[in-house]
Amino acid sequence: MFTLIQIHFILQTALQDESLKTVSDCSHVFVVETDDVESVSVLEGDSVTLHTGLTKIQTDDQIVWKFGDQGKLFPHLNDPVNKKWTNTDLNLQTGDLTIRNIRRYQHGDYRVEINTRTMILHRKYRISIIDAVKSVFLEEGETITLQINVIDIQKDDLILWMFGDIVIAEISKSAQQFYNGPDGRFRDRLNLDHQTGSLIITDTRTGHSGLYEVKISSSRHTINGRFFVIVTEENGQNHKNQDTDDPAKEETKLN
Repeated sequence: MFTLIQIHFILQTALQDESLKTVSDCSHVFVVETDDVESVSVLEGDSVTLHTGLTKIQTDDQIVWKFGDQGKLFPHLNDPVNKKWTNTDLNLQTGDLTIRNIRRYQHGDYRVEINTRTMILHRKYRISIIDAVKSVFLEEGETITLQINVIDIQKDDLILWMFGDIVIAEISKSAQQFYNGPDGRFRDRLNLDHQTGSLIITDTRTGHSGLYEVKISSSRHTINGRFFVIVTEENGQNHKNQDTDDPAKEETKLN
């Protein structure tokens, strides 16, 4: 069983984090504890960032990330001690841990220990690795839903959808925005699920084929997901000659 994670950061940040259960004052050192485990599901090959909540590390702060029972990953804010973890980066300003091109052996429980002069916080994370989404094939006129691993958008969540390197949609708890994309190819064809942030593309055309990426950001973590969509002409005919009145619906999931 894991010992409590200890992390220090300014009291104002601690009080604003609704996931934190208790805040107590012990000899002028604030101890913040949470029983919650932040669960994150990502595709193998995607990247994920685990946020500490710190805004800036001070020179005398101590930060240690641990994985399961394998000990310290970053004992001295330096390179990971295990060569299997060379795809990880530690933000030297915030202490956030980023895992790029995540592999299956990197799923499991993470904990962070941060010690400062004024604050102690206990924080845990659990990462699950799921199968990568294969290329999705559909015919022109069909509708596709790119579904992400969000049950309900929280007030601090921001979801950003991109087609290639162009932003086509973004959604938060309070607002959503669509963009037409290159040559207006997405005009009047994009919808977002208001609860989950999943992207829906209606009346697809071959010009919608390509790589779609989604970035899901919150105060606790950041997830990057990818989908590859291939739209073919209906029965080998150009879409100008044929339309569909009742398009089939395709759905592909991030989890």
